[in-house]
Amino acid sequence: IPMLRPTLFTVITLGLIGTWQVFDQIYTGTQGGPAKTTLTPAYLSYQTSFVGQNWGQGAAIAFILFAIIVVLTILQRVALAERDVPLRRRWGWRR
Repeated sequence: IPMLRPTLFTVITLGLIGTWQVFDQIYTGTQGGPAKTTLTPAYLSYQTSFVGQNWGQGAAIAFILFAIIVVLTILQRVALAERDVPLRRRWGWRR
């Protein structure tokens, strides 16, 4: 498991980003319906900006989506960090 940590971090991070930014399947499939059950933040940003012509609110939704992804990535980085390795070895410092 320790050798798989970098790969695990990459796979989980890309999956997390992909999950929050689903757009094309929603746009071509359901367009948010029925009753907005498939509405995602990325599609909501698009719909607010381009369909509703509310550019500022659409940009704010996109920025909040970006902030959510950054915070979740940092939390994931902390959760997958090595615990029992001395600080010198963790950062590659030599004596």
